[in-house]
Amino acid sequence: MKNRFKNARTKMKNFFIRLKHKDTSFFIIALCIVLLSTAIVWRYTSNSGKENNVADNGNEDENIGVNLDPVEERNRSIIEGYENAEDKEDEKDSENSDNLNTMKLPLDGEIIREFTMDDLIYYEAIGEWRVHRGVDIKPKDTLMIESALAGTVESVNTSEIMGTEIIIDHGNNIKTLYSNLVTASVKVGEQVQQGHVIGNVGKISSIESADGAHLHFELLVDGKNVNPMDYIK
Repeated sequence: MKNRFKNARTKMKNFFIRLKHKDTSFFIIALCIVLLSTAIVWRYTSNSGKENNVADNGNEDENIGVNLDPVEERNRSIIEGYENAEDKEDEKDSENSDNLNTMKLPLDGEIIREFTMDDLIYYEAIGEWRVHRGVDIKPKDTLMIESALAGTVESVNTSEIMGTEIIIDHGNNIKTLYSNLVTASVKVGEQVQQGHVIGNVGKISSIESADGAHLHFELLVDGKNVNPMDYIK
């Protein structure tokens, strides 16, 4: 391309040398030819630059696509999702721990039966061996039962086996269960504060009647029974 432009300039130079002794009309014609040639050359070089820019951009786009590894991207996405889930689980555990650490015993008295999910306990009233999902508390100075934490009354039921039973939802997947009650002083949907009186115990005919009047108290976290005494100071 450079040789072609060089030859064109040489021919034009020779042309003007020959034109020295010609009349003005020939000079005007030559000038027009020069202007036209300049415009053509400028147009060509401008388009060539644009094509090079487009080609460069195209190569950059292609390189971007080549540098992306779909397997690596997928693995990174899985790892990030797992880390986020762990963070949320840690936050949830922290919230549960904060709530449980403020829990109080719903009845002042003596623990007459411990929590056990590994060993079976014999229940004389029904003649069966079962695990014990909570703790049994024998009253000392009062028969009144208080809510261990603030929450919402989820259910109030009465059966021959467990007497009157109350379940309170404390949020963050924490619930408490109070059974072997004689009466309940709350209703479903009622908001209660920690220490709010929810019912009272007394001697009744139930699965644990052989132990006399006492409260059967359970703690459930994420739907699983845990030992409430691990959190009550």
